[in-house]
Amino acid sequence: MILKLNVFAKEVLLFGATLLIGVFSAYNYTPLIEKSIIEPPAFSWNSLVIFFVFLVILMLVVRKFRALNAVVLKLFLILVVFSGTQIVVGSIISSPWDLLWALAVAGIFMLVHNVLVHDISIMLGIAGVSSLLGITISPQYAVALLVILSFYDILAVYWTKHMISLAKGMIESGAIFGFVVPFNTRDFLYHKSHAKDQLGDKFMILGSGDVGLPLILASSLAVVSIGQALFVSLFALGGVFLTHLIFINQTSRKPMAALPPIATMTIIGYLVSQFL
Repeated sequence: MILKLNVFAKEVLLFGATLLIGVFSAYNYTPLIEKSIIEPPAFSWNSLVIFFVFLVILMLVVRKFRALNAVVLKLFLILVVFSGTQIVVGSIISSPWDLLWALAVAGIFMLVHNVLVHDISIMLGIAGVSSLLGITISPQYAVALLVILSFYDILAVYWTKHMISLAKGMIESGAIFGFVVPFNTRDFLYHKSHAKDQLGDKFMILGSGDVGLPLILASSLAVVSIGQALFVSLFALGGVFLTHLIFINQTSRKPMAALPPIATMTIIGYLVSQFL
């Protein structure tokens, strides 16, 4: 069995930092829940079905209008970075400073194109958006999302393979929705355009959904107990370890569905936390 500790350490650093930022951001917004400014909706299977249909339609539209892909994806990624940063910073400082910080981070993200700036920007984007989503839904809803999207990830990667096509399109457009993980630490300073040409050799990608979805569950728990949220986050990191082992020990390096093992460990952590 192969274990590349130097690569795994970087995955844990990026994934773990995002979880910590997101969980504490969600915890800082807890007073809004207590004052009923934000109210978690009741669990609804209908809303899950609507979400899934919307996701499928969105992917079909993106595939059909390929000429607009690069522009639309880049604009959407900038919006995620800006919004997520504002949510994270807004949990610590008041307006308008949160807006100024978000504008600064989004500006740096647009102007500086190395891997390190990309990863930090994505970290703030995922942490903010996922934490806000987490505090507006129940943990049961978050678990259901993890289960459904894990099965969807398996089908989309290994059966229809359209997730692979979408990922390639995002990479080619330069709008990478996830962490670019370098095998060597010094390659954090690589230009993104060079990094995307060496995926599999010097870099790997950890998708934003693989990080954001477990964080949604952890954030939904932060409203109730910060300890419980951190406990579940540790199990999510265990899922990253399983994903790393599966990916590194492939006989031939191929795209894999990373969400299922991460989601499985996150849900196990949630179930165990209910008995502690």
